Amino acid sequence: MILLASLLRATDVVVGPLCFIVLLMIFSVVVRKYKDERQKQLFLKAFYFKMFCTLAYTLIMSYYYTEGGDTEMYYHCTLDLHKAVTDNTDNFIKIYTTKVINVKSSLMNYFIFDNSPYPNFEFMHSPSNFIVPKMGLPFALIFDKSYLCMALAFSFFALGGAIRLYKFFVHYFPDYWREIALATLFLPSVGFWSAGFLKDPICFGSVGYLLYAVFNIFIKRQKIFASLVWIAISVTLLYYIKVYILLAISPAIVLWLFGEFNKVVENQTLRRIMAFMTFGVGVVTAFLLINYVTSAETAQTFKLDTLIETSKSNRDFYEAAGTRLQGAYFTVGSSNPVLLVLNGIVATLFRPFLWEVTSPIVLLSALEVLFFFYFTVFYMYKRGFFTFFRKAIANPVFLMCLVFTLIFAAAIGSTATNFGSISRYKIPCL
Repeated sequence: MILLASLLRATDVVVGPLCFIVLLMIFSVVVRKYKDERQKQLFLKAFYFKMFCTLAYTLIMSYYYTEGGDTEMYYHCTLDLHKAVTDNTDNFIKIYTTKVINVKSSLMNYFIFDNSPYPNFEFMHSPSNFIVPKMGLPFALIFDKSYLCMALAFSFFALGGAIRLYKFFVHYFPDYWREIALATLFLPSVGFWSAGFLKDPICFGSVGYLLYAVFNIFIKRQKIFASLVWIAISVTLLYYIKVYILLAISPAIVLWLFGEFNKVVENQTLRRIMAFMTFGVGVVTAFLLINYVTSAETAQTFKLDTLIETSKSNRDFYEAAGTRLQGAYFTVGSSNPVLLVLNGIVATLFRPFLWEVTSPIVLLSALEVLFFFYFTVFYMYKRGFFTFFRKAIANPVFLMCLVFTLIFAAAIGSTATNFGSISRYKIPCL
C-alpha cells in the first residue's frame, strides 16, 4: 500500500483499533473506582489525549521524518526479537535472562543479519537500550508486530504515571486541579514525547509511579505492599534506563519527606534545627548518590568528575562536524563548572530560542518554552525574585520540585547536544 511507511503495516488498520479498544476497556475498569464524576471525565479526556498523541507521533515519525531515528531502531530490534521467538519459543526465556546482545550471545545473528539500516547489534550492547525492545516484545507478539500498538502500550504506562502525579499534587492543592491537570496530563510536548516506542514513556511513567508510591507509604500510609512493589519496579527501570532521573529525584524526595515530618514539630526552635538537618541530609544524600551510585557503569556519564569531560567531548564533536549537521544541534559553550550548570539549566528550561528554530517541530518546542519563560519572569516580577525561592523553600512539595528541576535540568542540559533530544529528555522536568 502506498500509504504505508517504515513504522506502519497493513495490519495496523485492524490491530491498531483493537489495541485501542483493549486499553480503553482496561482504563474504563480502573477509572470506574473513582466516585468523583469530574475526576472520571478528566481521566478519560487524558486517555483520549494520550492516544491521540500516540497516533500523531507515529504518523509524524512515519511521514515527516525520512528516518524514524531511535524509535525506528528500537522497533527493528523488537522485530529481531520477534523472529527469534517465532524461530524457537525457547528464545523467549533466553531474551529475558540476557542483559545485552554481544558476540557471546546466542541471539547475536538475529541482530547482525536483519538487513536493518540501523546498527542494531552495536545499539544492543547497552542494557539501557536492550530493555526497550524486551518490554515491547510481548505486545509485538500479541498485536502482530505493530509499532502503533507497542507505542500505545508504552503511552498507556506513561499515562498511568501522569495520573499519579496529578493525584499527588491535587492532594496538596485541591483548589488548583485545573492547573495541575494541565501541568501533568495535557502539556503538549510532554504528551507527544512520552507517546512513542522509546525510553521516555517508561521513565516518565516510572517517575509518577515512584513518587505516588512514596506518598502512599509515608504520607497516606495506605497500600503499603503495592507501593513497595511499584517503588521496586520504578527504581529498577530508572536505574537501568536513565539513571540521571533517579539521581535527580532521590535527594528531592528526601528533602520533601523531611519537610513533611518537620511540619508536625510545634516548637519553633526545634523546627529550625530540623530544617537545618533536612538541608544537611539532602546535601549528603545527593553527594552519596552522585558520587557512589554513579560508580556503576550505567551512571558513569553523570559522575561529577566526568560531567564536564562529557560535555566538552560532545561540544568538540559537534563543532568539528558542524558543516555536516542541519542546525538542530547546540552546545552550552563553557568548561567552567558553574557556567556549565547554569547554561545547562537554561538550555533545558528555556531553549530553543525563537532564532534557533530550524523546523516546525522545533518551533513548537520554542513556543512552549517561551510560554514557560514568560510565566517564570511574570511571577518573579509580581512576587519578587527572592520570594520565588523563599516560597519554594518554605513548602516541602515546592522544594522537592525545585531541587528535582535544577538537578535534572543541569544534568541533561550539560550533556545533550540537539533540541530534539532535549525536548524528549526534559519531559519529567516540565
